[in-house]
Amino acid sequence: DILISYLRENLKIPAIVNRGYSLPLFVNEKTLTIVISYSGNTDETLSSLKYANEKGSKIITITSGGVIEEFCSRKGIPIIKIEGGGQPRESIGYIFIPLLIMMEKMGFIEGQETDILETIELIKILSKGYSPESAENDAKRLALDIHGKIPLLYGIHGLTDSIAIRWKNQFNENSKIPAFYNVFPELNHNEIEGWDTNHELGHNFFVVILRSEDEAENISRQIEITKTILSDRVGGIREVWGKGNGRLARMFSLIYLGDFVSYYLAILNGIDPTPVKNIERLKKQLRS
Repeated sequence: DILISYLRENLKIPAIVNRGYSLPLFVNEKTLTIVISYSGNTDETLSSLKYANEKGSKIITITSGGVIEEFCSRKGIPIIKIEGGGQPRESIGYIFIPLLIMMEKMGFIEGQETDILETIELIKILSKGYSPESAENDAKRLALDIHGKIPLLYGIHGLTDSIAIRWKNQFNENSKIPAFYNVFPELNHNEIEGWDTNHELGHNFFVVILRSEDEAENISRQIEITKTILSDRVGGIREVWGKGNGRLARMFSLIYLGDFVSYYLAILNGIDPTPVKNIERLKKQLRS
């Protein structure tokens, strides 16, 4: 999702994200299927890999090992091996950067070195600002604002929509709380009506709007009007903007902020952010 958002203005071929057990019928020998599984044991990813192989699709895999690596090794399918041993949500850099470089080397996009280097340097700077010792810690402040409420993430189609999904997932997995997301302009065709009645339920939600310097003027106007409508109907509203010069840096600065906010929120909730007990329980029962 993040890669497609990032390359939206540059990618000249269609690209989709598939999360199911099978692939669309159009997949054939002219299709490139990029298979990504951090553990190498994701059930639906393995199923889709086998389907792509049966259809004669060109395949490249990114994984740390597991059953998927074994399958690809037997079939002679190229593997980009990444470091394992952590939680999948920690691996975004290990997966995204090789994927971006691969797209460059295959001729789908132009050189990315400048943008990648800027992003790395920016993350180094932000890491100091988000450390527990920092007196000006935006991540900690936002976590304090959200604490006790349900995060509602609003992204912008084609710009920060995928980042809104990332924030939601991090609140789920790290902070162990429900979280939801939607996207401008679509949310103003439906969800906005859900706030028509000024009931107490709305004050349980804290809205975070993920802004972008690249957003269109009409989107900016929609956001301002939406903030006015929601101002007395939710438990709080906060806008956050990406930092950096390039689009990649701005996107990853938002991702990095969200990761730290979810971490600090877990600490505020007295919860260890690392284990994913319900996910492990689900996987165990599926295997039995």
